[in-house]
Amino acid sequence: MAQLRADTVRLRKLTGRPIDLDASLDWDCSSRGWHCCVDKAIPLTPYDVVRLRHSTGKTSQQLIDDGRITFQWRGGLMAAWLSQVPYERKHRACVFYEELTNTDIARIRDEDPDRFASFPPNVQRAADSQSGGSYRVAGLCGVHTNRPEACRAFPFMLKPDWADAPDQPQVEEVHRCGTCALRTKTTARQIMLDNGLDQFWRPAQAWREIKLYLVSRGMAYANDPKYRALPLDVEPRTELWANCFNPDALAAVTEGFPDQWQRDTDLEGDDRILRLVLNEVLDRTDALVAQSGVAIDDLGLIDESPAQRPDLDELLDPSRPVLPVIAPAA
Repeated sequence: MAQLRADTVRLRKLTGRPIDLDASLDWDCSSRGWHCCVDKAIPLTPYDVVRLRHSTGKTSQQLIDDGRITFQWRGGLMAAWLSQVPYERKHRACVFYEELTNTDIARIRDEDPDRFASFPPNVQRAADSQSGGSYRVAGLCGVHTNRPEACRAFPFMLKPDWADAPDQPQVEEVHRCGTCALRTKTTARQIMLDNGLDQFWRPAQAWREIKLYLVSRGMAYANDPKYRALPLDVEPRTELWANCFNPDALAAVTEGFPDQWQRDTDLEGDDRILRLVLNEVLDRTDALVAQSGVAIDDLGLIDESPAQRPDLDELLDPSRPVLPVIAPAA
């Protein structure tokens, strides 16, 4: 059963500034992490959790039991987040945030050369500092290889309805971030693709469609007179939503993919696991509606037509475009 730990997540509303996907930017990442990892609530999608398992060497259930993944009902939907820990006096940081000084980096160079080699050049150079003191150099991510979509995109956010408004800016800059010392000419498109976001956008779109489907089938938890919820106790409702973020709670996953989470990476296996999880929640929802005897037209928001069951094969099709095509030059 999911534990709702609302107090572990500090939420801050991100105000976006629309920008052109292919507009030229002077930008680079300093690898300090103080903008993206501190005082930011990091939301998760089901695919994010599937990927996180590899970097932590833990099952999704262990991550939940350890309190690294936390749940919260927001707007009638259950959301999952990376939990936060105290940082300095008045701040909170991501549970996977690790701050390193120049002396830390020098020690890692001597004790763990492979990890040192993975650091950006500007971080490696701090190991040779002749300052004679210790100072903060970088805030690194303990799950960087499999970090969530929200982390990869920061400080940008792809608008989910870009296909419906092709003439409008498709990207928002949600935080002024980047370093003057390292900046080079680039674009928001290139930054996001360099961070491997094309692997995450299709699963994120599938998750958005599934949430709409669950809402239309009365699975939201809303006190709204215009919303008609499925007559269901809070425990099974919570469990259904929480299991979207807990692939290892599904027998088909634990039996078909034993110890898969112990591999450093397995994109093909992750895709198959995600499909199992999402199909399970859709099948379970359909079964609960059928058992209730309530007509589909009597569920969800009044005056809104029932959503069609999402086509996961179409949504997760690797050939489906995830970014607007660059317009040809006039």
